[in-house]
Amino acid sequence: MHRSPRRQAGFTLIEISVVVIILATISAMSLFAINQAFDRRYQTQAETLLVWLNQLSEQAALEGVAYGIMDNREQEPGEALQPLAYFRQHWFVTSYPEPFSLDNEARIEWTLFRTLGLDDIDDPLLNEQDALIPLVAMLPDGYIEPAAELRLSFASSPLTYIYRWDEQTASMVMLKSAP
Repeated sequence: MHRSPRRQAGFTLIEISVVVIILATISAMSLFAINQAFDRRYQTQAETLLVWLNQLSEQAALEGVAYGIMDNREQEPGEALQPLAYFRQHWFVTSYPEPFSLDNEARIEWTLFRTLGLDDIDDPLLNEQDALIPLVAMLPDGYIEPAAELRLSFASSPLTYIYRWDEQTASMVMLKSAP
């Protein structure tokens, strides 16, 4: 009588290796997709800020009124950039466009290339406690005063978004910078 060899129950080493390779590939692809989603979120926020800044510039040109930007992070943690309008020798908070809210991981830094010299101006309104003074003003003539650069970065991203005034197009432009 001929006996057939008894088959062992279980998986071979090749079968287990194939399953491990498939799981590793799927994990790597999902990790890559998650990282891309975060990068897209940061890119979207940077592009939204560019639209907001250009909206302020266009609003100034349409209304013939200077619009300013006040960094409001200390007073209102959720609303970082507050638009102001200049009317009758005072800066006023505006309701349109709405303040720009930043992501919790976002950091903004202003670099002013020249200052207004507010200490040299003899204006009693500037010495008031509650006087609003913007960091920069977008003037109806199509330029920004003082010349400035805004940098937007995120804690978990190496990219920095740089916003500058382009005099040829009379609008803000955004540059992406890697460290």
